[in-house]
Amino acid sequence: MPDQKTNPNSIQIKKTLLALRGIPGSGKTTLANTISLSNGAPIFSIDSYFENESGEYNFEYQKNHLAYKECESKTKEALQEGIPFVIVDNTFTLDWELEPYERLANEFGYLFFVVTVENRHGGKNIHQIPEEQIEKMKAKYRVVL
Repeated sequence: MPDQKTNPNSIQIKKTLLALRGIPGSGKTTLANTISLSNGAPIFSIDSYFENESGEYNFEYQKNHLAYKECESKTKEALQEGIPFVIVDNTFTLDWELEPYERLANEFGYLFFVVTVENRHGGKNIHQIPEEQIEKMKAKYRVVL
């Protein structure tokens, strides 16, 4: 029986951490939910910190650092458990926001993919983020090739 390294038709499943990034309204959460439906992957997001049990969103800027820490902590727990596919859904407009997740992926032996979600469907942000704030996010948004 050929081993997976020499057989090009074999598929070797690797643990994966997928970071979905994009401007508010781009469809990150929709894409995350769609992927999760097909494979049961948990989704971690800074937005979750600001949602109550009813799913209502109430952003408080002064607690944003706590939301970042909680998202990172929950992601770490999932990777420690060895969950095979994990999704993080955040804007990730700045490189430093991705760094902890890349470090965690390396630490726990996960492939790390960053997918930029573009708003080609005309989606609107559902978190009442002012347009001027979105424009600021767009200005500092950088794609690494």
